[in-house]
Parts: sequence; structure tokens; C-alpha cells
Amino acid sequence: MAKRLVAADASPLIGLAAAGAFDLLHDLFGNVTITRAVRDEVMAGGELPGAAELAAAVETGWIKLVRNPSGMDRFPELGAGEASTLALACRYQGECLVLMDELAGRAHAREHGITVAGLAGVLLAAKRARLVKQIQPFFDRLDQSDFRISPDIVRAVMEDAGEL
Repeated sequence: MAKRLVAADASPLIGLAAAGAFDLLHDLFGNVTITRAVRDEVMAGGELPGAAELAAAVETGWIKLVRNPSGMDRFPELGAGEASTLALACRYQGECLVLMDELAGRAHAREHGITVAGLAGVLLAAKRARLVKQIQPFFDRLDQSDFRISPDIVRAVMEDAGEL
């Protein structure tokens, strides 16, 4: 069986950085793979949360950078980051976890049999793995940033984590 790929879109990278939780990706998954389109989105202007963290993670090697794969045109209504991440995941035929927050991209992932988790799912996984005691502080930091996440998702994850 092929090693499971963890492929990330830009939104979870940006959000986890804004929450002060970027390194949880390394702690949970070891290596994470991103496409050049995702890198370009996070690094745009060098001002977004996650830009410095991503640059350091690529430099140290735990985030792997790959070319934009062929097959992105299968997802014309998605942005380049989402489309490239899903095209990459499709190559792994069920042996891939995609980290993505956008609803349309998540729907496409499920249609193609790809397991998908968002930023909230990563925080919940970190709590279940006992990497963090509470996830509420991360949601509090997100709330103070420009990053937006549905209050319904936050509530559901907080309930699942036993913090409500």
C-alpha cells in the first residue's frame, strides 16, 4: 500500500498560522505536501499569516512543494489552489487526506472518494492526539484575526472536543 499523502490547500495553512497552530500540521502528519499554486496563494505579498511559517517549513523540508499537476481543468469552478490540491489527491486514489476549508472543494473531494478535513478538523485531531489540552484558545485567536470560520462549525467541533 502506498504511503498516505497529506495535501493542504491554502486556507488551513493561513488559518492555522493565524491561530498560532501551524506546527500542529507537522506534529500530526509529519510531512505535508502543497502545490506551487497553494504556495503562491499563501505567499502572496508575504503579508498573510502563514507566509513566514510556510517558508520555514519548506526550507526545513517537512512541507514538500510539488508542481501543479495536470488535471486541474477537472475543477474549473475552483481556484488554482483548490484545483491543484484535488488534482494531486486524485493521483493517490484513496490514499490521500486533503486539508481544505472551501465548501465547493470539499464537495469535489468527497465526490472523488478523497478524505477531507478542514482547519477545525485539524484542531480536533490535535486534541484527540493529546497534542493540545484545549482548542478554544486557537478559535479565540482566529476570532481576533481576519480569518473567518462558521460559528456552527466552531460550535460542533467544540462540542465534539468536550469543551462546551
